[in-house]
Amino acid sequence: MDTPRDQLHDHSPSEVRATTDDLCLGAVSGLCGGLIGAAAMTAFQELLERAGITSGVRGWPSTERAADRLARLTGRRLRSRNRPAAGEAVHYAVGSLVGGLYGTVAALDPRVTRGGGTAFGVVSAALVDETLVPAMRFGDPVTRAPLRSHPYSLVSHLVYGAFTESARRLFHRFFGQVCQGVAVVQAARAQGVPVPARKPPDSRRTLAMAFLLGSTAGPRTSAPLTVAAWAAHCGWIDVKDSPLAFLASTHAVAVTTPMAIGELIVDKLPATPDRTDPPGLAARAVSGAISGAALAGGRSWPAALAGAMGAVLSTYACYTLRDRVSKALGHDLPVAAVEDALAFGGAAMVCLASLGTEASTSSSPISSSTAETLTSPPSGADVTPPRDSSAPTP
Repeated sequence: MDTPRDQLHDHSPSEVRATTDDLCLGAVSGLCGGLIGAAAMTAFQELLERAGITSGVRGWPSTERAADRLARLTGRRLRSRNRPAAGEAVHYAVGSLVGGLYGTVAALDPRVTRGGGTAFGVVSAALVDETLVPAMRFGDPVTRAPLRSHPYSLVSHLVYGAFTESARRLFHRFFGQVCQGVAVVQAARAQGVPVPARKPPDSRRTLAMAFLLGSTAGPRTSAPLTVAAWAAHCGWIDVKDSPLAFLASTHAVAVTTPMAIGELIVDKLPATPDRTDPPGLAARAVSGAISGAALAGGRSWPAALAGAMGAVLSTYACYTLRDRVSKALGHDLPVAAVEDALAFGGAAMVCLASLGTEASTSSSPISSSTAETLTSPPSGADVTPPRDSSAPTP
């Protein structure tokens, strides 16, 4: 009988790498899902507060106490006016980290996702609120806490768990499509052939992708337009024979790239107008509309509308989030740098995800054979995208 060590050595390097890819994909998906779950939990508690339902806990919330202790450890003093924002930052950070741990475990054992994340919510309530918070003296001991605080915490974490799991699955699927797009680009480059992009159909998936690409205009106006121009120029998206065919030209790239660099600089200046002002909001809507239509082939008005909607909604959301986080940290520059990365990196991932989706779902004989050829690994290479290990096994 083989020992566990012998069984481990029987696996090929590609199998070991696939397992590592699954863990990384699960962790990243869980981090993003936990962030969404924390936001849903906050919104749910705000609704309860409007209805007159609270946890009954008096004094500083545990998140503000944790933020105050972190500030003291770094030799800084947390001002009273910054305490709520700092506590909120701790809430989102913990929610995201716990979600990342959950996503990693889900990649190892899909059974933890049973119940649509409700089981995870129960465990997180018991682990965080009932164990870690009193153990680290961020709150009262369990026996001294108000009686109603326990069901309040449980229900809140059920909401957190359900939304985290739903978002984790969506992010896992999206990042998997990004990996497929990267595989297509790498295979095309290795074989010296053009990337086989084609115009996607007007489906809900295409509109969702256009909405996501347009939403990257919220933090940076030029992000979706610049990335769409580069994607069209590199063949990631197909805008041939459309009103937006000019985006694939070298001239479009030469115009949008300096525009993006200039915005990165201007955004950090104190005299820069708010992005929610009418001129800035209109520019973001136009950028989102053009990039969304380009992602759908250059002729889709619904995709243009979806991109514009994503840009407008993201503008207000990013403005509020940046203001809160900057106040919590006391500095705006780190938050602005994160916005830069999310805007341009997110736009690039949306374009790659769209490419990966079309390559894997192509129905025409020519496109199918091309996609199959490009997604097949070259000799000695492994470009197989990570699988969703949380999906049920047939």
